[in-house]
Amino acid sequence: MKRLFIIIIILCCVLSPLSSDAKEDIYVVAVGVSDYKTIADLLLPEQDAKDIAELYKTKTKHVILITGRYATKERILKALHDQFSRADEDDMIVFSFSGHGYQGGICPYDMSKQSDGITYQEIRSVLKQSQAKTKIIFADACFSGGLRVDSRQNSHSSDNDDSNVLLFLSSRGGESSIESPFMVNGVFTTYLIRGLRGGADDNLDRMITAKELFDFVHQGVVEKSEAKQHPVMWGNFDDTWVLMDWR
Repeated sequence: MKRLFIIIIILCCVLSPLSSDAKEDIYVVAVGVSDYKTIADLLLPEQDAKDIAELYKTKTKHVILITGRYATKERILKALHDQFSRADEDDMIVFSFSGHGYQGGICPYDMSKQSDGITYQEIRSVLKQSQAKTKIIFADACFSGGLRVDSRQNSHSSDNDDSNVLLFLSSRGGESSIESPFMVNGVFTTYLIRGLRGGADDNLDRMITAKELFDFVHQGVVEKSEAKQHPVMWGNFDDTWVLMDWR
């Protein structure tokens, strides 16, 4: 009997790794800047970043949160490089930013002139180095739709490389991204979090796809802003990409 018990234990130890399902991991950098060093302050971006970070902490331990005076250009780019370089091919990387934006880039804490900003080219360069097959950028910033534009060329073709990158941007290139003192988060981040938490799960399969998330967030933001703000989803991705899995 004792010998049989030992054999069973050995078989369990040997077979259990084969029966476990390997799951992708998620690597997140969430940045929010409300109080800027030299340019006008905002109300809600730091809370946006904190709430995005808390959401992803329910799915992964690999979450970096950077807010306020710590969100300098140097620190943001270093965090993106260090965090995303740890991801394997089957993993997902997520960069979330909330704060000021401009045509073609985002504004770190220490921005005083446009050359101090972080351009999409710089962000793309970091993402391109990562082995992860799924790469996502969320940006809740004025003119964030301008991230789609390579300011040095008239064509988007230079942005289409082998990487699977999804950009979900809070507004069109010429629009502001709305926040209100009567809300906890910016309008875009409010619906983004609701959608990722399950509100966008149109077919109730507990998986949030890119199309489901866009449809949910776009409708909510356009209605809440009275058609003053229109989120944009763009990049090299498939509509059926699963951006959040609650199974």
